[in-house]
Amino acid sequence: MSKKHFIKRHLLILEKLRENPCDFKELQAFIKKRFSYEGEEYEILKRTFERDVKEIVSIYGVVIEYDHKEKVYEIVQEADEGKTNRLMETSQIFNALSVSDKVSNHIIVGKRKSLGTENMYRLLHAIQKQVEVSLVYEKFWDFDHEKFQRVLRPLVLKEARQRWYLIAEDPNEGAIKSFGLDRISDLEISSRRFEYPNSFNAEEKFKHAFGIISGEEAPEKIRLWLTREQGNYIKSLPLHHSQKIVSETATELVLELFVCPTHDFVMELLSMGANVKVLEPKSLQKKVKARLLEAVGMYA
Repeated sequence: MSKKHFIKRHLLILEKLRENPCDFKELQAFIKKRFSYEGEEYEILKRTFERDVKEIVSIYGVVIEYDHKEKVYEIVQEADEGKTNRLMETSQIFNALSVSDKVSNHIIVGKRKSLGTENMYRLLHAIQKQVEVSLVYEKFWDFDHEKFQRVLRPLVLKEARQRWYLIAEDPNEGAIKSFGLDRISDLEISSRRFEYPNSFNAEEKFKHAFGIISGEEAPEKIRLWLTREQGNYIKSLPLHHSQKIVSETATELVLELFVCPTHDFVMELLSMGANVKVLEPKSLQKKVKARLLEAVGMYA
């Protein structure tokens, strides 16, 4: 049985038990049916399932136990639901792409630059060991995409808007900065240890950030009006964890969030065009209006 098959079994076990507890025969039938979708005859054995349960704890942090009273298997603990969901998403994409040769006309994979995730494991190692790293970093804001050699003290990895970033202390500047993983090359892990800054708390630093920018701007209560169509999209993919709906009708939606009105947040609002209007605060309303007028002026 290939690695692809054991990943698929894990996903199917989690999918079924997240839906509802069930006995082994029901789970066995569910897995058999799903494998048949790809033209494969497969029936999971009890000992294979028991081994999978142990591996699922190790990989996904999900504990599955047998309820002797109800005679069913159930999920009793998830270490971090958010991380589990992301692991499952990644595995599901891998599983779908691994069979793409059979359905090549039905899957279109976008061509894009690597996200830089090949460096994640080594950076995590450096974070855990508290050792400095050296790397070459490419700035996107410069016209010539100038590259710089950096020595950094890695603190945490953070995802924002489908990109991954290294949050690190620059010992030369005494500042904590963010570095896009897709712009990092020539990564080297040193043996030079450093003390993790006591004043740094990643959760607190980004608690009110829209994305990766956590500047000097204080968080504010922001109220937005959205069209029904845009509102439905924002409900399914929230702008921020503090987002809450104030009111909604068949044609519009009003929501509030408590966030720092940084440049990346303003750009997100601008990307929605006429489907969003800033109601509060007036300062943000003026900032967005000025950018819109600037854009209109380019076509004058």
